[in-house]
Amino acid sequence: MGVIFNRVVKNATQFPDKLAIVEHCGETLSYAQLLSSIEKILNFFDKVIKPRNSRVAICMQEGINLPITVIALNGLFCPIIPINPGFKPKQINNLLNSVDADVILIDQSTAHLAKELNDGVLVIDISLSIDTYINKTIEDYITSDYMNYDQFLITLSSGSTGNPKPVIYSEQNKIDRSKQAVQLFNVSQEDIILCASPFFHSLGQRLTLLPLLLGATLIQVNRFSGQNWCEAVFNNKVTFTIPVSSHLHELVDIFLNSSDRLKSLRCIVSSSAAIDFEVKKQLINFLDCDFHEMYGASEVATASNLDKKKLMLKLNSVGKPCPGVEIKIFDKNKNNSDVNQLGQIGVKSPLKFSGYYQLPELTKLAFHEGYFLTGDLGYLDEDNYLYFVDRMNDIIITGGMNIYPSDIESVILENPKVSSCIVLGINDSYLVEVPVAVLISSEDERLIESELRLILKQRLAAYQLPMKFFFKEKLPLNASGKIDKVSIRAELNALNLDLSSKLRSLMNYV
Repeated sequence: MGVIFNRVVKNATQFPDKLAIVEHCGETLSYAQLLSSIEKILNFFDKVIKPRNSRVAICMQEGINLPITVIALNGLFCPIIPINPGFKPKQINNLLNSVDADVILIDQSTAHLAKELNDGVLVIDISLSIDTYINKTIEDYITSDYMNYDQFLITLSSGSTGNPKPVIYSEQNKIDRSKQAVQLFNVSQEDIILCASPFFHSLGQRLTLLPLLLGATLIQVNRFSGQNWCEAVFNNKVTFTIPVSSHLHELVDIFLNSSDRLKSLRCIVSSSAAIDFEVKKQLINFLDCDFHEMYGASEVATASNLDKKKLMLKLNSVGKPCPGVEIKIFDKNKNNSDVNQLGQIGVKSPLKFSGYYQLPELTKLAFHEGYFLTGDLGYLDEDNYLYFVDRMNDIIITGGMNIYPSDIESVILENPKVSSCIVLGINDSYLVEVPVAVLISSEDERLIESELRLILKQRLAAYQLPMKFFFKEKLPLNASGKIDKVSIRAELNALNLDLSSKLRSLMNYV
């Protein structure tokens, strides 16, 4: 039995009538009802899942069934691998192989995937558990056995054609990360906590588990929009949440025009990417509640924290190292950089991940002198405040989601009419950055673009699709003979395209 399962049982015993989960669409569960739902799914799992042995992937839509399923699997001591339900079957199969998953849970929204998944992986439709006959009660699953749960969650950092990096979290690590939120942001049992991030994202995991561990209330917004977010806060008197930075870029106007509907908010924390300078200034002026900006990575949790008291003094900063965390800046030779000298950000944290699953060499290379090498460029000032400048690697973060250019490039380059291609992220006012493809082809540009869009749509998730294709006669090279992505990115950013504007219009975001 997992510790988290045990905490939920205790919370249900202590606060049976308290709201545990509220879904934005209207469904609610008290802690007693949550326990009953967990019991029902446990009885369903009892026939098909081997406690301690089954490695269970979850490919389900966001909603009230997801936390129920996670808590039940924790009760059975099973490693849990959340998968983006927007991935294509080939992507999912690649991910299942990378973590040795032998079970995958689907629901009505992902049932169409069942016939295309790997042989040898047991596919279970979770929606069939609703009317399960109860043979065992919760008490039958409670034991005094609290073995070290080394592989509680495995978050997959990549998909499709690239090589996945499965990030391992022990149960204790996730509990300790929740304790960090309590310490940094004064989160308590009395809070009403909003989660608008998917569970396959580490932020979504944190915001889902935190309230259930504390005996607080979880509010789920399964599809973000400014209107949905604002309604959820107002209707449920939300007190605490951690939006990704792209959410905050949209919410600024709402804070200005609907501040009376957001008075319940006690604390907001920005996550996932740096906030635009002007947006940060507006947030300081508009928000009556406490506000924090944090810097971190999935592998090391929150590494630095900048609270509202210091924002005006260190507006460009992402804060000082969190308690117990050390941050160093390394130059290209991995020597310590001086104050205000740009280099790679390294983080030493007691909340670091357990490693990449079955990739010991990659795990070893990720650290230097005990510091996790983030792949981000930044510097520390004379007061030990951290400043994030840019990413060393090519990861594109769009709306808080990681996109790996190699995943897209490899599909494009399968087309023999394309001789060269790079995918990179360019600035966007809403999503922070969006992916675009720059390529060389001697064929008709419209025809090639049409072919590529069709195959990419078939092979990749929607958020991975390039927003725009650029055709060039040649790609510039840097001094080492590699494609000069820096100059290309600068050239495209100078166009000020704001490519998500059309998407926002279609979704009634503006």
